[in-house]
Amino acid sequence: MDSFILKRGEIMSKALTFTIFGSTGDLTYRKLLPALYQLEARNLLPDNLTINCVGRKPYTRESYLEVAKPWLIKGSRFPFNEEVYARFSKHLQYIVLSLTDEVHYERLGKSDKKGDYLYYFAVAPEFFEPIANHLKTSGILDQGQHRIILEKPFGIDEDHARKLNTLLDTIFGEDNIYRIDHYLGKEMIQNILTIRFANRMFEGIWNKDYIQEIQITAAETIGIENRGAYYETTGAIQDMVQNHLLQLLSYVLMDKPSDFSPKSIHAKQGEILSRIKTEELVLGQYDQNGALVAYRDEAKVAHDSSTETYVALTLSVDDERFKGVPIFLRTGKRLDQRATYITVKFKPVEGTLFKDLSPQQEMLIIKIQPDEGIYFRFNAKKPGISHQISQVMMNFCQSCIYENRINTPEAYERLLNDAFNQDKTLFTSWEMVDLTWSFASELERFKTEHKVNLQYYPAESQGPHLSSAMLNTYDSQWIPADITEEASSLA
Repeated sequence: MDSFILKRGEIMSKALTFTIFGSTGDLTYRKLLPALYQLEARNLLPDNLTINCVGRKPYTRESYLEVAKPWLIKGSRFPFNEEVYARFSKHLQYIVLSLTDEVHYERLGKSDKKGDYLYYFAVAPEFFEPIANHLKTSGILDQGQHRIILEKPFGIDEDHARKLNTLLDTIFGEDNIYRIDHYLGKEMIQNILTIRFANRMFEGIWNKDYIQEIQITAAETIGIENRGAYYETTGAIQDMVQNHLLQLLSYVLMDKPSDFSPKSIHAKQGEILSRIKTEELVLGQYDQNGALVAYRDEAKVAHDSSTETYVALTLSVDDERFKGVPIFLRTGKRLDQRATYITVKFKPVEGTLFKDLSPQQEMLIIKIQPDEGIYFRFNAKKPGISHQISQVMMNFCQSCIYENRINTPEAYERLLNDAFNQDKTLFTSWEMVDLTWSFASELERFKTEHKVNLQYYPAESQGPHLSSAMLNTYDSQWIPADITEEASSLA
């Protein structure tokens, strides 16, 4: 621990220049700037930090701050504070720059050999290559330490991702590439490994002998908002399944790492993801429902679009610990609930001892958003003179506690702080990205070979009927998010 503190102190003593490419985009306004403001509110922004906000719009520093301030007020999880804002704004400057014009990169200035430089590519993946090349050819990278943060998606397709990685690795080196997946910054995602490996009751039964099935749901009530052009090139598979859901799945299934270093965790994640296989696939697209328009009628979406806004999967794992355990994944937009959660359903009790008492199956739900917490359902004797079994539902809502909400950083807040301190634990390795792209490509092949047709579902519904039918073949059903609202105790 002492060596880590010393290393952190050495890092923070260096001047840090943080440059955001895409500073007038939605991601920067909604997530990055509020996260940086929150770090300042917690006194975690380095004193010697310079934030270069780069964009094509002809703002001055003052006019950019005028645009950004309302987003800071809206996005702050603390009451907005003018004194904090004054401190924060001193770090920031705005630079007018065209991403594709190498001459403009001179405006970033030459680097200092003792300085630390971090570049956030908050832009579409087709701009990653020109930005990297222009940083190199302009001579900016000749001095100092230069690191980059890449926003998803990491490339346009599998081949492009590999070519892009080769280029970035050549220019910056793998140790200096931070691939961000904001899901990994969420509190309960990090808690998954603690729940699994710090509790004997779960660690010992996390296998096919005790687990009947696993479900992962990431449901949204919103549509594509103003991201029609982006969504047409990605769809739900690339937007959610390829990265977020596979990351969650790897945390649920991975073997226990030797330690909690990035290398050990990433290795175990990669091992398990290389063994998953698609058994069934359902694709859907939301249709009109009352005043809610169909996906095909959204702005910048083709009227005959075949892009999926919903995906449901049945997976199997070629791993002895989970052999025969079905895994169900689903994600979609314009559904009737907003919730991300993991459900582990345990096998029913066998034998005659409780046969006539109808015990229910134990169930563990890890709630990720909007509420964060843990729900556990198990069996106990019903109070009274007769021997009857009742369900006991324990529901720990971590985010319902005010102190926890205040002390729990937002995902980007945590991840930016980690990047400033050169901690890659919650960032994605290239091996993981490569595996997930391979899986996405496999889904496309599966879709063609099995002639998976697009199913239309009304906006604000539960999704395509085939999704429920997929689970019926396993004598199961999707566990709804509101099941945790039934929580009670023996008292």
